[in-house]
Amino acid sequence: MTYEALLKQAYKKVKTYHKEEEAAKLLLMELSNQDPHQFFINLKTEVDPNFQKVYLEKLDQYLIHHVPVQHSIGHAYFYGYKLFVNDHVLIPRSETEQLVEHVLYYYDTYFSNQNLNVLDLGTGSGCIGLALALEEKNLNVTLSDISLDALEVARKNSRNLDAKVNFVHSDLFQEIKGKFDIIVSNPPYIPEQEIVDDIVSKEPSVALYGGFLGTEFYERIIKEIKPFLNERSLIAFEHGYQQKESIKRIAETHFEQATIIQLKDLQGKDRFTFIGFRDILK
Repeated sequence: MTYEALLKQAYKKVKTYHKEEEAAKLLLMELSNQDPHQFFINLKTEVDPNFQKVYLEKLDQYLIHHVPVQHSIGHAYFYGYKLFVNDHVLIPRSETEQLVEHVLYYYDTYFSNQNLNVLDLGTGSGCIGLALALEEKNLNVTLSDISLDALEVARKNSRNLDAKVNFVHSDLFQEIKGKFDIIVSNPPYIPEQEIVDDIVSKEPSVALYGGFLGTEFYERIIKEIKPFLNERSLIAFEHGYQQKESIKRIAETHFEQATIIQLKDLQGKDRFTFIGFRDILK
């Protein structure tokens, strides 16, 4: 059987289980250690029977047992970087790549070439903070999380990527010291009563659920953040598309002089809130 035939077989199974074809394709490429270009060239190549067996077993883990493909292969890609992931951290999403893009844009626009202190609050795998540190050498980035298991994943990723960052084990700001120019966070924001997909349910609940309305962590962060901000600074949030107005109201209550900008993701959903102080965002 060729790679092409094996993929067609996988797509039939995927359709039966109403899952994603791209996940089956990603699993096949990654298990065979091929990039998309190599995979396309080798579509007519015969597959080793032992490899075929392993692939179909891993595919069944995804289809039947709802194990995310990224957990099966042990990594995910974020902003062009390969990150180790396991069941202690959220799998990085494409929307979060957009958050990094926006923060880098605002850095270039309002802080150009300045050395800044950045806090990635609730870092998980480290994807946001590590991408920022690797993309902009003038950023002194600190990664914090309440989960020691998540911090271990972030440490491993920093070593693998040779990223020079700092780590703090902290429940939000409890153990944070000093002031920052940029504080970025993608905290848990799923309302606690919301039913999630089977695949998502395999990810850590502590990183998913944000209280009754999903805004609990934003309220806590906004209420506690002032002592940790420099006068000229930026807060950057990712959030659920239904939480735009709630987060704006909370921010306006606590920051009367701030500039607030809210942006949509590539799917047109309200996904990001940015809060600027002094001339930031004006």
